[in-house]
Amino acid sequence: MKKIALFGVTLLASFALIACSQNNSTSSDSSPEKTEQASSEQKAENKNTYKVGEEIPFDNGVKITIKSAEWTDERNEFDEPQPERVLKVTYDLVNGTDKDYTVGSDMELYVDGKKMETHSIGTILDTISAGRTLENAVQAFGVNGTGKMELEVKQGFSFDNNEKKIVELDLK
Repeated sequence: MKKIALFGVTLLASFALIACSQNNSTSSDSSPEKTEQASSEQKAENKNTYKVGEEIPFDNGVKITIKSAEWTDERNEFDEPQPERVLKVTYDLVNGTDKDYTVGSDMELYVDGKKMETHSIGTILDTISAGRTLENAVQAFGVNGTGKMELEVKQGFSFDNNEKKIVELDLK
């Protein structure tokens, strides 16, 4: 009796191991192919570098268009320290979500890889209702030094979305 029970347990264990090993080999063979297809499709869909004037879409439905970036003589006399120059960025924002969207920290400026500070002129903090548009919003940056300028556009007050898009700026 013990021999029959031992034989039965061994047989069941063998079937279980065979079934598990076949299932793993099938899934591991097909998953790299699916991953390669998905990543190439994502690269085509997820553009991360934009130019001034191009619409920058985000996965949640928010769209930002940088309309212009220009040097300005406008200054906030209370900002310390005063920068060498001030860059004024004008943009439109479309809130394609079903919730209110807070505008205020959607951009960061990097000059030669160094983060510049915001400069308090223009739109500082605003809320856009669901399905609405904000036109000609302004974000300003104090710029010290020269070099390659990149505007990093993201959703500032959205903690569940880490998308960052880059707008390369060519200003003299």
